Amino acid sequence: MIRRILISLIVLTGVTAPEHKASGAVPPFRSDRLEAMAEALGEATIAVLPDGVHSLSWAGTPVSVVKNAGTVEHIGYALFSEEQRSVIGTTISRFLERYSLEADLPLQREKTLEVQLLEDGISFPRGGGLNSLVRLSGEPGLPLRLSQLGGRRHLLEWGDFAMVFPADAELLLGRSQAENDRRLPEELANAAAPVMPLLPTAEELTQRPDNLLEEERGWYYIPRLNANHFFVVSPDGALRAVDTPAHPAETMANMLAGLVDTGAITVQIKRSIYGMQQDYFSIPLRSLAGYAQQNGCVSYWGTIAMDEELLEGELILRNEAAGFNHVLRLQVPYKVLASKEGDIQARLTPFVPTHSLKYLFEETRQ
Repeated sequence: MIRRILISLIVLTGVTAPEHKASGAVPPFRSDRLEAMAEALGEATIAVLPDGVHSLSWAGTPVSVVKNAGTVEHIGYALFSEEQRSVIGTTISRFLERYSLEADLPLQREKTLEVQLLEDGISFPRGGGLNSLVRLSGEPGLPLRLSQLGGRRHLLEWGDFAMVFPADAELLLGRSQAENDRRLPEELANAAAPVMPLLPTAEELTQRPDNLLEEERGWYYIPRLNANHFFVVSPDGALRAVDTPAHPAETMANMLAGLVDTGAITVQIKRSIYGMQQDYFSIPLRSLAGYAQQNGCVSYWGTIAMDEELLEGELILRNEAAGFNHVLRLQVPYKVLASKEGDIQARLTPFVPTHSLKYLFEETRQ
């Protein structure tokens, strides 16, 4: 049985968050913090922006606003080129842009910037402080590198500048644990349909004894918990993703990767949240793949047990950059896989810090 993880509640207080406003199916802002920043920049201007990436300015410095499906996903200084974003990733680049703009905006604060940097665990080994980021963005061609320090901190090196900050979900996403708990069910339920992954080449596939073709995409902690995809060759010679009750574990892996249609399957979720509390909600199965793709997570799936009627497995949605994992134990009836209709049951422990995840596997390794 998975050991329950107790996650410490760490509230970031750099900005006093506005009272959460009731909204429709999709919240207008990805976080309360973005909403406060929008109010300082001119909420009316941001509210009428169409979906896409937009350029505003603050004190003569370009500001980027990203809106998707009506939701403001990001507000921050426009610090990085697309090439630089590909080097350090979306999660980190958006954190740096948001955090540096937030420090300059006239927001209600409980602490000075110096105290907030100290409490957030952010330091600058060389090259200046947080305000150096805007200066560096005006110097194209400087080498940019991101490194992990022991899996718990990131080191950003940009020219002669260096910045160290924790791989912490609350800091990097700009939301407290309480806000993460509040928003997650809606974000899962309303995740867009997943984008079909690119099919592998023949050289990337390994043939198994049962004649299935396996694309090995890495494993997490234990080899049977992996991100692999599974295929067969159809009579016309085309490569086709496995989608059959005869191979339920492989079919689930492909469904969770967005490779095959999930039909009308619904996941009934029992969630463990901070304070040893639980709640319940349901989402379409396809939302798990869509959420993972849109939020920088890699899906790792592994079988725990199988009997005549039921497949039980473990799913971990890992966000390496933000240092968290959503851990789900799924119970999947074979008849639901066959008809692509009905319910599967899940227990969810969200936002488990990466450094705590090892405790989930102690019993497995003994």
